[in-house]
Parts: sequence; C-alpha cells; structure tokens
Amino acid sequence: MHQVAVQGLDTPMMLVAGAVPGSREASLSTPLPMHLAAKYFSSNVRNEVLKLIKELVPYCLKILQTTVKMKSSQSILFGILLMLVCCRGYYASVRDRKDLCPKINPWVFLGYRPLSKEEAGLYIKISNVTLNGCIMKCCESDNCNVVFMNKNDCYTLSCKSNDDCLPVYAKEHVLDFKMILVAPLSPDNYWTDILERNRFSEPEDAKVVYSLDKICEVNNDCTDNEQCDPQIGICVCSEGYELDETKKFCYSNTGNLGLGSNTSGYDVDDINNAIPEQQQFDSLKKVSVESESQKPPEIKHLVVSVLSKTVRLPENEATLSAYTVPADDTGHSYQYEWSLISKTQGSGQTVSMNDQNGSTLKLSNLVEGLYTFKVTVTGTGAFGETQANVTVLLPQRINTPPKAVILPSSLVVKLPNTVAVLDGSSSRDDTGIVHWRWELQKGQLGYRPHLPPDTPTLQLNDLQIPGNYTFKLTVMDAWNATDSTTANITVMRVPDYPPEANAGQDMVVYLPVKNVTLNGSLSTDDHGIVAWEWTKSSSDQNKAVDIQDTRTPYPRLSNLEEGLYTFVLRVTDNANQTSSPSEVHVFVKPPTNKPPVAIAGKNLTLSLPQTWALLDGSKSSDDIGIEKWKWYQISGPSNVHFNNDNASRTNVTELTKGVYVIGLTVTDGNGNNASDIVKITVYQNKNTPPKANAGGDKTIVLPVSAIILNGSSSWDDLAIVKWDWIREPNSLAAGNIILNSDHLPVLIVTNIVEGRYVFRLKVTDDQGASSEDIVSVNVKPDPIAKSIVCLTLYIEASRLTQNQADEVKLKLGMLLPTGSQLKVRKWTEEQNSKRAQLHFFVDDNKNKTLPGPDVVSMLKSKLKQDSSLLQLSVDNIQTTVCQNNCSGHGICEEETRICVCEAFWMHNLYRALFGDGESNCEWSIVYVVIILVAMFVTTVFCFWSIACFCNRICTTKQKIKKYKLVGVDDDNHTMKSSMSHLELSDTDSDSDVLLDVRKAKLNQNSMSNKFLNASRYKKNKRVNA
Repeated sequence: MHQVAVQGLDTPMMLVAGAVPGSREASLSTPLPMHLAAKYFSSNVRNEVLKLIKELVPYCLKILQTTVKMKSSQSILFGILLMLVCCRGYYASVRDRKDLCPKINPWVFLGYRPLSKEEAGLYIKISNVTLNGCIMKCCESDNCNVVFMNKNDCYTLSCKSNDDCLPVYAKEHVLDFKMILVAPLSPDNYWTDILERNRFSEPEDAKVVYSLDKICEVNNDCTDNEQCDPQIGICVCSEGYELDETKKFCYSNTGNLGLGSNTSGYDVDDINNAIPEQQQFDSLKKVSVESESQKPPEIKHLVVSVLSKTVRLPENEATLSAYTVPADDTGHSYQYEWSLISKTQGSGQTVSMNDQNGSTLKLSNLVEGLYTFKVTVTGTGAFGETQANVTVLLPQRINTPPKAVILPSSLVVKLPNTVAVLDGSSSRDDTGIVHWRWELQKGQLGYRPHLPPDTPTLQLNDLQIPGNYTFKLTVMDAWNATDSTTANITVMRVPDYPPEANAGQDMVVYLPVKNVTLNGSLSTDDHGIVAWEWTKSSSDQNKAVDIQDTRTPYPRLSNLEEGLYTFVLRVTDNANQTSSPSEVHVFVKPPTNKPPVAIAGKNLTLSLPQTWALLDGSKSSDDIGIEKWKWYQISGPSNVHFNNDNASRTNVTELTKGVYVIGLTVTDGNGNNASDIVKITVYQNKNTPPKANAGGDKTIVLPVSAIILNGSSSWDDLAIVKWDWIREPNSLAAGNIILNSDHLPVLIVTNIVEGRYVFRLKVTDDQGASSEDIVSVNVKPDPIAKSIVCLTLYIEASRLTQNQADEVKLKLGMLLPTGSQLKVRKWTEEQNSKRAQLHFFVDDNKNKTLPGPDVVSMLKSKLKQDSSLLQLSVDNIQTTVCQNNCSGHGICEEETRICVCEAFWMHNLYRALFGDGESNCEWSIVYVVIILVAMFVTTVFCFWSIACFCNRICTTKQKIKKYKLVGVDDDNHTMKSSMSHLELSDTDSDSDVLLDVRKAKLNQNSMSNKFLNASRYKKNKRVNA
C-alpha cells in the first residue's frame, strides 16, 4: 500500500495498488514513500498547481534578492521568512478553492459520458483550459453540475435532472472522455447517494482520484543538488546552488545565495524513473549537511495526511487518523490538535470529538451533512497541518415493491361485440413503474392476441371466440421489484330470438278509393330482418285484388272491391328464423258522401300589354272538405305559367293574344274529384313595337370554337314572328353560321378566329313592327397557344379507339418530368392523311405551363431513343403554332412549316442538308454570290498555278553536244574558242545565253559539214588513184 501525503490537501489519500480509495483494503494498509503514491493523482491537477506556483515564485524571489543585497544574516533570515509568508498565503488561497465545490465527487471518471448524451442538459464550451481550470469554471458558476472533457475540449453541463447526468462507461472513448460530478441539482443531495440509489456499479479501474488542492512532491522526486519545497510543491536548487543556462540542472555557486525553481516543464515521474530511490535520498542528505553550516536552524515542515471518511446513517460514529512523514514511530514525538473547521448548515451541535490531542480523532453523534476537520502536528523544530472531510449520508432507502392493479378485474363481452379494454394504469409504486408486461395465461384454442410491450392499457379487438380468457399483468419498478395480477374476460354468445311480425293497423277505405299501401315496418328482430312475405288469407283467395311489392315492408294494393280483406305478413331474420304470421284487415266500404263541386271562376277578358290574370277556385265545395286543387292548361295560343298550380288561387302569366282554356280539378278526402274550366280572352287594342335584345357585348377566349348569341330576351306585346341576325361590315368574315341559326332566337357561329365579330339582331312582330340591337364579340387569342403540342400518330382517326387514346395519354405522361401533368386539349383528324392528332399541353408541379418547343424537344429526344414507347407509331410531333422566327428574315407558313424568306435572303443549305433540317433564312444572297465568285476565281487560280508548277518540273534542259575531229588540232582550238563564248558572265541575261548557244550550234554544224566534205573528197581521190 502507498501512502499519499500532500501538503495543502484537505483530504489525504490512502491508496492500494489495484484497490479503490475508501475500500477495506485501502483503509487497512500501512504507509509507503510518497513518490510512489503521488502517481495516482491527475497530471492535470499537478500541471495547474505548477503553473500557479510558477507565477507566484518570481515575486517571492524578488523579495529575497532585495534582502540578500543587505549582506546581513538578520536580513537574509527576514527575507526567507517573508517569502514563506507569501507562499503560505498562496497555499491558503488554494485551500479555499474547495469551499466553492463542497459536494464535488472526488473521482475523475475516465472514459465516461453523461447518460442522456446531448439531451442531458445545456453544454457550454470553454476553450484553452486544463481539467483543473475547467472544474474551477464550473465551481464558480451557479448552474453548472458536471464537467465533461472530450480530448482537449472542456464543457460545463447544466443538467436537466441528476439521472440524466449519471456517468455511463464508453469503452471506445476511454482515452478521450473525462467526467467529474461537481454539484447535484438539489442542495440536499450528494452524488454518492445518487450513484448508490441508481445502483451505479461501473468498472473502478476507469476512475482516478481528483482534488482541487495543490500537490507537494517529497525529496525523492528531486535530483542531485535539489530539494522539495513543501510550501510550493516543486523541486528547487539547494542552498549554494543555482540553475544553469538550460534551466535544468543546479550547479555550485559558493558566495552567492541562489534559489531557483524547477519550472522548466520536465516530468517528476521521468526523474523518478531515471534516478534510483537510494540515490535520491543520498542527494537529499548531502544537500541537508551542506546547508546546515550555511544557514541558521529553521522549522521543518511535516507532511501530514488524513483519510476522509464517508459514513451512512444510522451509523453515526467515525475516526480520523493522522499520518506524518517522517512517521511518529521513527524516534520523533509529535503533539496533535484536532479542530472542527466547518460543517453543513443545519447539522446541529450534537457531534462529539474524543482524543482531540491524539493521532486518531474519534467522532460520535454525527448527523447528515459534511464536516471539515483540521489537524495540527507540532514537534521539535517541525510543524505540519492538513484537513479532512467526514461525509454523513442519509440512511439507505428501503424500496417498496410495486402493486399491480387491473381495472376491471372481470369483464363480460357479448357477441357480436369483440372489443375489450383492460387498464393497468392504476398500478402504483413509491418511485414509479418503469416496465409493463401483458400475458395471456388462459384462452381459447387458436386465439393469439396482439400484446403491445410496455403499455399500461391493453385493448383487445378480436374477441370472436366464446369462452373465458385470463390475462396477466406484471409491473416492475426502478429497483427491479415486480408484482403481478390477473383479469378475466368472458366472451358470451347472445341467444338469437326469432323475429316478430307486425302487419300494422286495420284500415277502412271508402269507394271509389281502390288503392291502399300496407305498412309492416313495425316488425322486429334482435339481429335484423332480412325478408318480408305478404299473402292473402286462405279465406280471401277468391276476392279480387292486385298486390305489388309483396317482398317489402310496404305492399301496394289496387283494384279493391267492396268487402273485407285479410292479409298475412311473415318475416325472416338473418338466422333464417321465420316469425309467426301477423294479420291486418282492410275494410272496403261503399261511398258515404257526394263528389265535390269544382268552380274555376268567371271567364276573363284582358287587353295587351297585360299578360297575366288571377284565377280563383276557392268557391269549390265538398261535404267533407276539399284536400287538393290542380290547375292546368287545356288550350291556348301559347304555353302559360302558373305560379302555384296546387292552390285554390293562382296567378297565370305569359299570356298573349288569343283565347286560353284553363281547367281546375278538386279532390276530397275520399278521393272523389270534380273539374271545371275557365276561359281567358286576350285582345290587342294597340300594337306595341317589339324590343330587340341581342344579349349584350361579350368577350371570349380561344380555344372556344363557337359564338352563341341569345336574343330570346327580346320582347313584344303579342309575339315576335321573325328573327334576323346580320353580320356587320366591320365584323370578321371568318366563321360559319350553322343550323340556320341566323333566323332563330339563338345564333351559333363556329370556326371562329381571333378578332372582333359584330352582329345586328332584327326582330319583327306579326304586324310588321320591328326593332334592332347590335352586339359585339371580342375573340381573344389562346393564352397558351404557343404551349400547345400536336402529336400525329400513324393511325387513322376513324380507327383510333378510346382505349388506345387513353394508353397514348398515359405513356406520354410517363415521358414527362416528375410532377408534370399532361392536359389534353382535343383530338382531331389531319386533313390530308386522315391521321389522328392529339393536341395537348403540359403543366409543371407549380401549375405553370411549359413552353411548347421545350416539350417537343424533350419528347423527340426520348422517342428517338425508343420509338415504341407509345406503342403506336408517331408520325410527327410539333407545336400547334409555328414558332420559327425564320432568323428574323422571313415568315413561317403554318401548314408547311417552311420559312418564306424576304428578298435577298435564302435558306442555309448546309443546315438543311447536314444539320437539324429546320427551315431558316440565315444566308444573304449577296454574300452567297460574292463567296461563290471568290471561290471560283480562287479555284481557277489554284488550277493554273498547279499546271505551271507541274510544267516547269516536267520540262528538262537539253545538254549541249560537243563534237571533235580526230587529228585536227586547229579545229579543236576553234571549238574551244567557240565554246568559251558560251560561258556566262555575271552580266549576261537568259536571252543572251540562248542566242550564244544557237550561234554556237550553227557554227558547229557548219564546221562539221566542212570536215565531212573534205573527208569525202580525199576518199574519192584515193579511189580514183
């Protein structure tokens, strides 16, 4: 076991290799040298302390150097004491840090992360800090609960709840994650309680002891000529030595008091590994001997360590033991003094301390809270002190098992109902139920219910098999305690009772009423009636009656005769059960009253322009009362209109010149009726001219293919006998009037085009009076005309079926972009080839119409890849309106789609023959002629140049022939002389050379002839001799 005693730490630690601090093995061990136990501390804490000491030491050194210059032992001693006071003040400030985090957990969880990850709470990132600095930032914050380190990144975490921030071991990040529990959410909680309550049992080897206090290394951690200063916790040069230029080694410098601090950054562990332990102690002794002769005696600092304790109520006693270096049993005698420094507010004054002057302090009557004790150890020329904590936890909580409850515990389901609900949410537990499990313990064969996991309410929707079912609910709390209960469901088949027929009430009718409707709708059954059957009673088989709808609840009887009729009703339910018969009687009595008397009123006489009359039939009478009135027209020059033909009084309108005969029929309660007529005579005293009304101006938008003008609102006091629609001179001439509608009230004009149509309506009555009205119709162009695409198929329109048309439309829609919608405008027939043509346009997913050329280009590219995509062959696809601008120098013909070019412009022949073949007017005739002439001249020049070049290459110079006569030197001299004239001088021209060559040839030929003649002469002379 290794004893760690660090000067300035509130909580000395006793560590056993491989054991957890606070365990039984750790508390029963004996001390070892500190330089072995110090390795259990976090290197981050050590670096933070060294950094702070490095900032403080230069100020103390300045004070010491000032006193050295005074060159007196009293001054030097005063400076040393002053420096110790400065360092002591720094120690006090470091010690007070722990007061900021009184409930911090003393463990650094290596490789741990919060349980709820990023959902644990609010993370705040702090840059450029060590672990110790990160913890201090968290302690200074009021909302920080946990410190989390990811590699070199620091995060302070404000937790949503304590459970969300529980540490969870992440093995794959054991070298990256560090986690420290700083402060719980509630001031009454401790992290140790929270960990125990949640049964926290993670691998202990991933934890490292942490403390906010600074660390002091023992002398064995220092090299030769160095010693450990327990006040500042670093190695400094011994007296008479100072740091060299590298700031790594101490060398002797007698006569000059040197004091340095090893803040160069080398690791104490590296020194310990490099220097044997015995050599370190020897170096320490050597430094001590040398320093004794150079300075006055001083008080030695004792290293004191006390192990903090944690107890749980009801245990209320504890002991704190102090350990010193050097130990008390090595010949040294120490005095101990224990005192209570602080305690949690509300802990009370009941704590008792025994053996306050011994090495072991006994505590009793402890209550829940945190106690801080200080022990002061003094000896002969030695002094040391430290602090320790005693944490008293609340008693271990005893879990109460949950109680499972199902409501209702017993349930009866009657078919055809098949739904049942079992509610287990009434189950209870002191900490809450975390798990629910439903099971079927008993049920009918073949029944397999769906049991959802972890739900307090079970809903069953398929209870179709009669029988008993038992369901079991098991609940579990956070401590894994469970409880179970059961509920019973009984599924019963309800008995099916036979139906009961009800033929309705008996009826009495009086002739001449011969029609009656029976009512059997009051028949009942528990599951519903599916069939009705009406028959005559066996005793009435010979009575005349006609029966209709005998398989419905409402049969109709007709042609009844005077007497008594009995009808029988039987009904059948869905179980094929038939009811007992039910009878209804119909009594047919002779007439008991007289028919009613109808009075339609006096005949009426009117004069135009009045066209209405009031008819009154209220004077009609009957002995039992009239129930119905009916007005109707018998004759007249025109059809009239009744405002209410079922009332005793009514107003008749739309009368014209002539005589009208109006009839009235009244009916009483027994069905007896009577009729009467009234005549209305309409005269025309003065003719009123008619008034034409063509319907008013209107505007229509293509592709509407017809104009419909309604002039029926024109009026005349008698009647209009003639209608004439006349096209005005300023109207468009295009358009066909069909059905001879220009002589009817409604005019229909088809095949209209864009523009303005003006028509004049003339109406004439039978007396020759007339009236006129002019109407104008503006036909606007189709707003999407340029987006309409025409698809021509290789099939005659007379052979195209609707199924094929729908298939083509579906296939076209599949070729369009996703989200686009194809809308068919119309199907037409091509005039020349009689082929079917589909006119359509395409809207994108934003209901915006796509341009026609874009749709044509897209469909052409896809159909070019596979022409069988539409199943029917495609002859052509193009926009309905030619949108070729002919390069801005022509007009596109709609029929042929060929550009008619302007003067001095022509088609691009290259594009027409080798390009896309689209008609255009891109070439200027002037430039084409110029280019052709230039090409012709260039071609002629090239051929002439080639001919000249070939002629010059093929023509070779003739060599000059040289002649010589045998034996004649003078002649040779003469030839040489003549040939010498053939040599060219620098100033001779080609013509001079040619002349000289010709002269030389002539002279040569002359000389040759002379020589030849001389030879012949000599020869002849010899022959003659």
